[in-house]
Amino acid sequence: MNKVMNFDLYKEINDKRLNYKEMEDATVVSYYRNTGCGDGYRFYLKIDESNVVTDASYTTTGCGFGIVALAMSCEAAKGKSLEEIKQLTTEDIESMFEFPDRRKNYPESALQALKKAVSDHESGQGVPPEKRITKAFALKTLKEQGNLREVNLSSVMLEKEDLSNVDFSGANLHNAFLQTSNFSGANFSGANLKGAFFNGSNLENANFRGADLRWTKLTGAKLDGADFTDAIYDIGTRVDPKNISIFDVMKKEGKDIYLKKEEASA
Repeated sequence: MNKVMNFDLYKEINDKRLNYKEMEDATVVSYYRNTGCGDGYRFYLKIDESNVVTDASYTTTGCGFGIVALAMSCEAAKGKSLEEIKQLTTEDIESMFEFPDRRKNYPESALQALKKAVSDHESGQGVPPEKRITKAFALKTLKEQGNLREVNLSSVMLEKEDLSNVDFSGANLHNAFLQTSNFSGANFSGANLKGAFFNGSNLENANFRGADLRWTKLTGAKLDGADFTDAIYDIGTRVDPKNISIFDVMKKEGKDIYLKKEEASA
């Protein structure tokens, strides 16, 4: 029988965002997508010459339970060797915070993401330092040139920022974390936004003409006045039911590609 969930600890971890940060000097940066809910996870591990994790952090687009699970996974990883991390179980995670029965998938996914980070380090599949795009880089570039047109911002984190009226046309924002920011009046025409997260952002009057929005999350976003003419979408593009009309002016090629694959395999 499960114990009663510790709501005070749950709130404390979420309020403090325990272990939630971009790590500039990480040994490995690893991406993980929770296929169950579509949330994106990133693990940052600092590993010493003895293959011991000296620091661990994460970022996520997920909910409070995902935040707790990832925070606890980081706690579990610190001070352990890579081989010890490979042996971790969900029981180890839940020894620090026990999840309700209907939320057991969160520690499972967090642990998979942590172990993928270890695997990425060992196989060299993590994001190389020269390709790690940080918020600091994006904001510096914007200050220097006044826009972010055609800039490679793949997987950048621009959360809770005021970027209203900024020109992102043609930029590469693949897998970018863009939630809870103000992009009102911004220009994303022709931008690569595949797999990007705009959850809870203000996108009023923004221009998405011709942008690639496959697997993009727009749930909770304000879309009044936004122009999605000829933007591409697929079955992974998510919007609130009240905004589903945006698909009327978008291109369906992305969705058709998936349908054709399903027909071919039938």
